[in-house]
Formats: sequence, C-alpha cells, structure tokens
Amino acid sequence: MKEVQELFDFLQNHLRVKSIAEELLLFKMENYRQEMADRNFQTAVIQTPEGLLKIDLGDTKPTRISPDEIFSPDIPLFEVFPFIASNRRVFIGIDSNISHIATRSDLDKIPVRLGLFGLISVLESVIKELVRTSLPQWEESLSKERLDSARKLYQLKTSRSEEIDLIQCLQLGDLGSIFSKSKRYKLFDPSLSRKSFDDKIRNIGKLRDALAHSQDILPFDWSEISMMIGFIRDILKNKQPIISSE
Repeated sequence: MKEVQELFDFLQNHLRVKSIAEELLLFKMENYRQEMADRNFQTAVIQTPEGLLKIDLGDTKPTRISPDEIFSPDIPLFEVFPFIASNRRVFIGIDSNISHIATRSDLDKIPVRLGLFGLISVLESVIKELVRTSLPQWEESLSKERLDSARKLYQLKTSRSEEIDLIQCLQLGDLGSIFSKSKRYKLFDPSLSRKSFDDKIRNIGKLRDALAHSQDILPFDWSEISMMIGFIRDILKNKQPIISSE
C-alpha cells in the first residue's frame, strides 16, 4: 500500500488550489459592468483608490472582499473545493494581496479531474485491502454473475503474468455490495443507512466512469461532487493505518 499512501498524500496535501486558479483581472469603476458582460464574467474585481472591491452578478453595488473569501495559493485543492462549489468562487492571495481567482468553471480543469479519479482509485484500493484483511468469506456477498466476471478478469490478467489476486479484480460496485451486507458499511460511518451507503457508492462509480471516459459534462453538479469528496476523504482519513501499511 506504499504507492497508495504516496498518491493519497499528494492528493491530500500537495495538489494545490493554485493549479486551477486564474490570474485576477482588475476592472475600473466606470466600465466594470460592460467588462463583465463582454467577458461573460459573473464576478468582477474593481480597482479603487480605497482598495479592491468585488461584485457578483445580481449584486446591486460593489462591496469589500471579506477575509474569509481569500485563500492561500498553497492551500490543498480539496480543502477549498467545498467553498468554490457552494460560493461559486474564491479569491487567491496572501492576506489582502489578491492575485488570482478560482471559480466553479475552474473545477472542470484537468488537475481536478485527475484528483477526483485519483481519490476514487485510492478509495478502491483501501476497501479492497479491508476485504482482504477482514472479510475472508467475502465471496458469499456477491452474485454468481459478479464472481464469474471477477474470475474471468483474474484469469485474463494471470495469463499475462500479472501478480494479482481475485480481490484486485473486483469492481467498485462489487466492493459496495460486499460492505452493504450485514451492515458492514457502519465501519465507515455509524450513522450511515444501507440506502445512503449504496447511493453514495453507486454515484461515486458513475463519477469515476465519467472521468475515465473524459465526458465533457459530469453527471453531477459541483455541490454533489463536493459531498462525494467529503465522504471519500472521511473514509480514507479513518482508515489511515491501512493506507499507511506497506
């Protein structure tokens, strides 16, 4: 699991918001509304003698930028993701020295897509390790069809001299089925219901498939994806000893 730990550490701590942020354009008070319309901007930052002001589409007048809207360029991307998803944009800078902006449209950039796919891949690896170490009778939780599919993939991979076991040939949906049985999902969060767990795993699988096939439009909005990220990160943080094992 060493490689999994390294990937999780990178995604958790070293994929920064600056990787998706755009350089801030400063507008003048006399023409900022026209500039917003011409550039299809939903937020404008205006240079004034008293400092920077911001206005969002629908606001009646510019206002000062609050400190809680400003994030360091080195903050991990997934730490600030929920703020961008819920507030539509954040400003990037050190203290009041704002230099960049990150918006919801930036969440569709390659670093985010790679990060999401990486998080889901780490989740799969961790759950597989839980099955391997804690559930010796896991095969009883899958249908014959799903077991046959895993065995077929296992035979194909071993014929190519790949050093794997049958658990590594399970799909995310298979793993969800295994932990859906006997309330094993409570291991991840005692407050989960079976339906809630099944829905989360199913949606994460749909997101993973969309990312894998480079779909132009993901099947969930950013708030829904933000909740998925929170669910995945909670599991991975709680299972840190498994991730850290070698």
